[in-house]
Amino acid sequence: MSGADRSLEFLWLKRSSEFRKEVTPYFGYMAQSGFPLFVSFIVLSSAFGYIKLIRDLPSGFPIALVGTVALLLVLGWSPLRSWLMMPDLVFHMPREAEMGSYMRRSFRRSVMMTSLLVIAVLLLYWPIYRQGEGEAGFWTILVFAAIMRATNLWGAWKERRMAWSGVRRLLRLMRWAANALALAVLLTSAVWQSALFLLLLMGLFKLLYRLPDKHSFPWERLIEEESRTRRSYYLFFGLFIDVPTLPSRTASRAYLAWILKYIPNRHRLTYVYLYAASLVRTEIGGIVLRLTVLFALIVYWFAEDGWLSGWGAAGAYIILLQLVAVQLGGLRHAHRYTVWRHVYPLPDAERTSSLLLVDRWSLAAAALLMWLPAVVMLLVQGLIIPALFVLLAAYAQIWFVRPGRLRHKLAEDAEEE
Repeated sequence: MSGADRSLEFLWLKRSSEFRKEVTPYFGYMAQSGFPLFVSFIVLSSAFGYIKLIRDLPSGFPIALVGTVALLLVLGWSPLRSWLMMPDLVFHMPREAEMGSYMRRSFRRSVMMTSLLVIAVLLLYWPIYRQGEGEAGFWTILVFAAIMRATNLWGAWKERRMAWSGVRRLLRLMRWAANALALAVLLTSAVWQSALFLLLLMGLFKLLYRLPDKHSFPWERLIEEESRTRRSYYLFFGLFIDVPTLPSRTASRAYLAWILKYIPNRHRLTYVYLYAASLVRTEIGGIVLRLTVLFALIVYWFAEDGWLSGWGAAGAYIILLQLVAVQLGGLRHAHRYTVWRHVYPLPDAERTSSLLLVDRWSLAAAALLMWLPAVVMLLVQGLIIPALFVLLAAYAQIWFVRPGRLRHKLAEDAEEE
């Protein structure tokens, strides 16, 4: 290995180590917040449901569909931490021809992390799969998964190098669709048919990836991905303690932006509009939306089983709603350090009440969306009392308990300023 290669590998190791040292203290603050208890509850409840499922698998259970979806999520996902930053465009772009040794470290890290995840999912899925009519053995599926994992890593790198965003998105969508088809064939057909189909798909994509124009090294794409990953870390840690401010990332989200049209154009509602727009268009809104859908599904599963006469679903609902509330609490940091608050004639006295209003109605909407799928199953089983009690308890907290806690946190933030 040349001296230039060693210096680039040292740079990769140095940046990786610096990032770990940078985020390690935040894990301590997260642990003090009680968040691990919530995670433990989710893990224990999921383990309970999983054991019950594999012991008594319902007839007609979509074994192949579940396996296709579960394995697709871990096989198609190809993250790549490059640790690259904007100054590298100036200081390291002249060494582009030597970046192979640098990126090999990134590929090695990605392979190790995603492979462990694939093995974990496969071990969880295997007790379900073997109760079906699939012909593939465990080691056969593992070999197929290894080949698909390597192919996806190669394909994702080719996509990162593509010059046109539209072509890159199209081929990424096609790659995920091809993964789903290959997994469906693997889990439902003979092994030789699965192998032949996978080889045909790999040959097809090898030809497709040759067609678009590509950069020799995707500097801007890798820097953007690294920035997005760091922003996700700090957005999460920002729920527990103040963290360095990163450039915010916005999304139009037309399916939610229509709500803003119903906020009257009045001076006293300026902060209501600003906080609502921040929720709809920033990462906080995306996280809250995804958690709401996921938790609604989890509570539905609890309600479908009728665990503890419906009170199991009620308990899960209340605890999972607290996680949504924790994520939504990050909204109080929006516009906290913006200079224009002190420049423009805005009703700063209305800021707290505006935040409380947006927080209340947002959490109320999430609570209702999480409750609706579960209440259908509870009412079908005649479990009316848990269904009504948990909704009343949730809204009592949202309307009477949470505003006081949020005011207290805002007061502490104001003292720190």
